[in-house]
Amino acid sequence: FGSSCYKLLLEVACGEGSSAPDQQGFAMAKDPELPPVDEKKVGSLYSKTDLLKVMSKYFNDALPRAGYQEDHFWINIRIMLCVACCGFGMYAQFGTKFPKDRHMLALCVAGYFIFSGVLALLDYWVISMSVMCIKVADGSSVFVDVNLPAFSHEITLSLRSRNKKVEHKDSVGKYFDTDGILRPANVFSDFTELLRKYE
Repeated sequence: FGSSCYKLLLEVACGEGSSAPDQQGFAMAKDPELPPVDEKKVGSLYSKTDLLKVMSKYFNDALPRAGYQEDHFWINIRIMLCVACCGFGMYAQFGTKFPKDRHMLALCVAGYFIFSGVLALLDYWVISMSVMCIKVADGSSVFVDVNLPAFSHEITLSLRSRNKKVEHKDSVGKYFDTDGILRPANVFSDFTELLRKYE
């Protein structure tokens, strides 16, 4: 069940059967140059969270400037699910009186947990380790994943869609200097090489 659900969700995300891509949106991404972005510095070179946060910020700043169109479909779905959860919670808190409205309160609690469950499945099966989702030259949506396993110095960059996944592993030392400053040329170079493999 999980595998078929995952494939169905990614099929929707990747826009199967969608119209031709907007050529203007992809014109700049043919031969991308290193985009100018602010210097990124990690708080601690020993913190997995800090390293991943800086990589995420870099990709979110650099890729749109390099001409890659960001796809917000799944993020918008996630926001709507969060709003629904908050709506159930707020109505249960401020719109009901216990025990008079116990049936409505039970419905609100059930609704909250159902939408929270769907949100958890979305995070686990679709968004996963994604820092952003971009449109590539053929108009399909591709997730940009960044993963750093615990107690490892190897960071994995990957591009993932419903039908394909390519990845590149390298040492964190290639992407950060000893002062914790991100080396954008190395990150962007490996990303563009990964995109060539994907396409």
